[in-house]
Amino acid sequence: MADQLFDRFLIIDWSAARKRSVGKDSIWIADSHSPTINMATRDLATRHVIGVIEATLRQGQRLLIGWDFAFGYPSGFAPAIGAKNWFGVWKKLFTAIEDAPDNQSNHFTVAAAINRALGPGIGPFWGCTYAPPPAGLPRKRYPGGNRTYWSYPFSYDRRIEDKLRGERKPASSVFQLAYSGCVGSQSLLGIARLHQLKQHFGDALAIWPFETRFADDLRAPIICAEIYPSAHDVPDGPEVKDRRQVEAVLRDFSQWDQTGKLWEKLSAPDLSGADRENALREEGWVVGA
Repeated sequence: MADQLFDRFLIIDWSAARKRSVGKDSIWIADSHSPTINMATRDLATRHVIGVIEATLRQGQRLLIGWDFAFGYPSGFAPAIGAKNWFGVWKKLFTAIEDAPDNQSNHFTVAAAINRALGPGIGPFWGCTYAPPPAGLPRKRYPGGNRTYWSYPFSYDRRIEDKLRGERKPASSVFQLAYSGCVGSQSLLGIARLHQLKQHFGDALAIWPFETRFADDLRAPIICAEIYPSAHDVPDGPEVKDRRQVEAVLRDFSQWDQTGKLWEKLSAPDLSGADRENALREEGWVVGA
């Protein structure tokens, strides 16, 4: 058996629910060391993850945490909102987003404020689960789709979304905040929580691929990475799909590590020089894509 990169894996299906919620469309955490759990709030899930990280560090072990939301935005978004790179975007979102212990949050209001600050135009963020939405946030996709009205110095999608769609795997834009298949709300709220973890654990926790430059530097004992469960083979079954998804990703990550393939999955994809640097500076990537 090849030397394994990690001692433990956590695979997390995140949620943007606005109230305490379990079951479908809530937070599920698959753990290579214990049974899968279902968490009712983002606050409880964050506390649980902090506990697992602290235990891993005490034991001198290594942990890979996969999060099911986007870590970045299309290249050009960061400077458009006054940030230098991905970390600047994370810091701005962490400062602006309020996410209470009962899952009440202001992320739609934050998205609307970003839209207004970017000037005339429709979007880029759109979609809201309540009416009326905050001023500046279109509730529904407008006629012709976002691209028809696009007037921003960045794309509607990251390079990774383009790639996944090219492989016939559905992938929504990070700017879609509501409705079927969306990931935007989870990303806003998830990034704010990840920034909290990064502040708490410092250099002991590295964000893939931004800080690891894909697989060039995997020395940090804790690695957080973006996952995309729809790219994995999820078996049918009576359990909630979210649970089956995180367990399928956990299965694949564990097998990849046991067979020596995980380093390859974490390595730089076949991208042009510009696309690779964009991924490292702003956009991020998905493990295994």
